[in-house]
Amino acid sequence: MASVVIVGAGPAGTTLAYLLAQREIEVTLVEAAANFERVFRGEGLMPGGLYALEQMGLFDLLDQIPCRQLHAWKFVVDDRTVLHVNEPADLGRYRPTIIPQPAFLSAVVERAQAFPSFRFLHGTVQALTQKADRVQGVVVRQADQEIELEATLVIGADGRGSTVRRLANLPLQKLDYDADVLWLRLPVPLPDESQRSVFYGFICGSESLGAYTSWDDSLKFAYLVPRGQSLDSKPIDWPTRLAEIAPDWIADHIRTHAEALEAPIPLKVVFGRCPQWFQPGVLLIGDAAHPMAPIRAQGINLALRDVIVTANHLIPLLRTNATPEQLDQAMQRIQAERQPEIVRCQNLQSSEQQLATRLCQSSILRGLLTQLSPLVRPVIERRWLARQKHLRFGLQPIALVV
Repeated sequence: MASVVIVGAGPAGTTLAYLLAQREIEVTLVEAAANFERVFRGEGLMPGGLYALEQMGLFDLLDQIPCRQLHAWKFVVDDRTVLHVNEPADLGRYRPTIIPQPAFLSAVVERAQAFPSFRFLHGTVQALTQKADRVQGVVVRQADQEIELEATLVIGADGRGSTVRRLANLPLQKLDYDADVLWLRLPVPLPDESQRSVFYGFICGSESLGAYTSWDDSLKFAYLVPRGQSLDSKPIDWPTRLAEIAPDWIADHIRTHAEALEAPIPLKVVFGRCPQWFQPGVLLIGDAAHPMAPIRAQGINLALRDVIVTANHLIPLLRTNATPEQLDQAMQRIQAERQPEIVRCQNLQSSEQQLATRLCQSSILRGLLTQLSPLVRPVIERRWLARQKHLRFGLQPIALVV
């Protein structure tokens, strides 16, 4: 009988393991962390990711955990609003949604554990085992022992720093991205409920800041650090720094609750894609194959869409004990189907970041934009909405057909 080892219990790994186990395919999900409470996990689900969860039969899990929908996007340059776009009302429950990823992952694993073909294993992958130039399993290190797991197929869903990618000698082609991120959290809600359903982007002088209300009503900030500058938390007066960038109404909130602002958490952005996602017996999906930039919360969504396509191609073969050659051909088809969307979304992320960088670097450009904003704002908003389509919904609809 075919068996699968999935390395990495993030959104891609847990949901794919669930789909396989639900269809009575033996699957072992290996996770290095003792629990899901990692310091930083993405929180944003776009419509494309929400549709994918619905296809998987997992959308109802969002009713079991605290979530917050985003209803609008607002961007301010030097205290002048240059874009304010509302989410279409007809999206309904598919509006962009902020979730607690640890709670979501726990819920998926709990649901998968209802199936006898599912196994959840804590440990770190030390090696890929091979026979006749084909990966046939993994060696997992636990606290006091090493165990070997045999598998028809190994799937690396272990994120941007993928161990499976390294062990399989699948190089990552890094793409240019000129900023890293410092994340800060203010555990005090904004005073007006209507302000809590908006994603804000602020550019003031040479500095750039994103802000949104998270699932727990805390206010989260993404402070962009130009690539090359240290991400170390130097003794900076962060409440003052953030208040200088933000408009008055949010700056006052920061100053009022300055003592509650938590220390910044650095995120080194890894951005790129593997020219090849597979070797005989092993496949990469999600951030392991194509780590995304933080712009527009694409990582989880594209990973979930990877899972749909992966399941469509692999489940029929795994159910029928297909030949190794058939599995290899299926992995090639998975990459071919997913890669155009990945390339398109990464290009859009790059162009948005480059525009923000140009605005931060050019006072002339900022001045022109703010002075002309009453005239050009409708045009900016229409163009922005048009550009967001692929970042929100993907290149084309994806359906689970197995």
